[in-house]
Amino acid sequence: MGEISRANEESTRIVSALLSFVAGYVDSFTFITLFGLFVANVTGSFVIAGAEIVKNDPSWIGKLLAIAAFFLAAFLTAAFIACARQRGWPALMWTIMLETFFLAAFVALVLPGAPLTDPSDWRGIAAGLLAAMAMGSQSALVRLLMPGVPQTNVMTGNLTELGVETTELVLAWYRCACEPGDAESRARLTGARKHLSLLSYVTIGFLIGSAAGPTAYIVWGLPGVIAPIVFLGALSLWALRRERQMQFSGRG
Repeated sequence: MGEISRANEESTRIVSALLSFVAGYVDSFTFITLFGLFVANVTGSFVIAGAEIVKNDPSWIGKLLAIAAFFLAAFLTAAFIACARQRGWPALMWTIMLETFFLAAFVALVLPGAPLTDPSDWRGIAAGLLAAMAMGSQSALVRLLMPGVPQTNVMTGNLTELGVETTELVLAWYRCACEPGDAESRARLTGARKHLSLLSYVTIGFLIGSAAGPTAYIVWGLPGVIAPIVFLGALSLWALRRERQMQFSGRG
């Protein structure tokens, strides 16, 4: 209950793009404000933490803690979704709200007070943990509640899929050109187009978010971090409205 099916293609693309936008926005924002911390693409934090350990830079502690927080949030979110399914709750809405809570807590730590200037500042480390938990929650949400949708915060695998699916599209188009009446070739072409479209929405959403985060920081400073909460709040309202429509149609 509460999952997004790929049958509703337009909603799936829009929600995926918005989640990807939020991930790119938060990732670029934390990279700027939290001393090179990637909270969505945690592979980057692994690499930077390794380099900082070699350089004897104490910043590695915060990054490794954020990686652990990402894992913990994914674990907790998966357990939360399992519980919601068992009880018949609208899992999608509540899981988006869970991510919103983590992100709001991150903002509550970052926004007040003086700008962070020391990577060992407890406020910055705690804020990084909460931002990583928001992204870990989103990663589990997409994995469990949006079947068939690529991850919205990991672009390495998505770029690989883009390359593979582009090849599949070209091959399917060639088969259709050679055998115009072949139903299987047409079906493969349609499937390749749909998957490539979804991948493109996710990738472009992350790219735009990655550009919007630094732009917001330059224009508004730390208050620019509020924007992703607005997007997640809108998604929560959409999920609530969707759930009510499904309940109403079920009663009808």
